[in-house]
Amino acid sequence: MDILINPMMAERGLRQMLSRTNNQTTKMISEIAALLRNLARILNASDDTRDALSGLAARLAVKPQNGMTQKNRSRLRVLQEDRHQQRLLLLPERVFARPRGTSKPYGWALAREDALAIAILLVCPVRVKNLADIHLERHLHRPGDGRAYLVLEGGETKNERPVEFEIPRDVLRMIDAHLKTRCPELCPAGTPWLFPRRKRCDPIDPNALSARISKRIRKETGLEMNAHLFRHFAVMNWLDANPGGYEVARRLLGHSEVNHTINMYSGLEARSATRAFADLVDAKKGRR
Repeated sequence: MDILINPMMAERGLRQMLSRTNNQTTKMISEIAALLRNLARILNASDDTRDALSGLAARLAVKPQNGMTQKNRSRLRVLQEDRHQQRLLLLPERVFARPRGTSKPYGWALAREDALAIAILLVCPVRVKNLADIHLERHLHRPGDGRAYLVLEGGETKNERPVEFEIPRDVLRMIDAHLKTRCPELCPAGTPWLFPRRKRCDPIDPNALSARISKRIRKETGLEMNAHLFRHFAVMNWLDANPGGYEVARRLLGHSEVNHTINMYSGLEARSATRAFADLVDAKKGRR
């Protein structure tokens, strides 16, 4: 273990990793440097060792992302148009309205499962891993009064904070309708996962579900959208209706600090804010 946290050996190993990335630090390199620094603290290494490894970790740290990527902003800009929003918002209902038919029951059931995933993300913007892991008993709580909640415990979320969403009744009806018709095409009867693997009693791989969601949206609407973009889409719509409403946005996404939410989404409410200011100027003109 002493060799592992030896500053000279650590620097040699990290330099070797940097040689493969044109001397540019990466998330993995940054995390390894931070791990070595933390190990030195845990093992109560000498002050010189801890200082040296802390210096390496600081130099190789990846700067936090300042806002969204340009690609995501471009995709969200398209979704600011009402006609594109409506195509996305109404997609689940359109798919569920299609008759079952008899020729391709598997394809019909699979389309409904994709549409259900999209319907949930539109009102519960969780990370795709949490979506893929939804257990019918553990995560869908029904108190008996007709309502239902999607409940994630602290240990199940990235920020280790519990998150809870009330599921709208139209989405709950989709869930119940799908559960009644998905067997045996998609899974055996009694499968406890909302999005199961085929013929296995465990949940679908999150990457596979994410790819299917993107493919379904592209096929049905022509829009380019991934599963994580639903979180940005939710905040965009909220801030458009409530400029500056970052605390609610923070709670919606389960962020631990509102500063992170502001850093990520600052500027999304610019359209509604400038529109409100223009309305204010027009109102003052009218009073004059």
